[in-house]
Amino acid sequence: PVAGRLVGVVADDATDLGALNEVLSAVTAEGMVPLVIAPHGGKLGGEVTIQRTYLTARSTEFDAIVVAATGNPAPDAVDSLDAKAGNPEGHPSLDPRVTMLLAEAFRHAKAIGALGDGSVLMAAGVPVDAPGVVVGTPAEATAGVSGLLASHRVWERFPTMVP
Repeated sequence: PVAGRLVGVVADDATDLGALNEVLSAVTAEGMVPLVIAPHGGKLGGEVTIQRTYLTARSTEFDAIVVAATGNPAPDAVDSLDAKAGNPEGHPSLDPRVTMLLAEAFRHAKAIGALGDGSVLMAAGVPVDAPGVVVGTPAEATAGVSGLLASHRVWERFPTMVP
């Protein structure tokens, strides 16, 4: 049920390449297609090809997102005039394009995974304890996202209200 699904893998120059490669291998092994999203084009660490940049990636393209990035703003990061994409108090603590990508994916009930403790998700306003959000090791995050994709969306995130 998950074969062919597109998984955006958010990374940056400070991302642990071993962990990133583990995520990419696990996504591929599940039959899904990983697309690396980073602040710039080219390669990360001279070895991992970047398919999308923070500027060109949008959540509508992906079935799920896995965050392997540290979240530091890229040198070209500026606060957006779009209130949904930036930090109105000043320079962003997280790249506003990553914030927007994650906020959109969350609102669209997409599966979201993150490596580590989920601090990047929390900085973007995504609750780590929400339905459909998985944090942990590369294997845990990838397996969690794969399992969630079986139902396409995380409908439990926004329960239906019955009067």
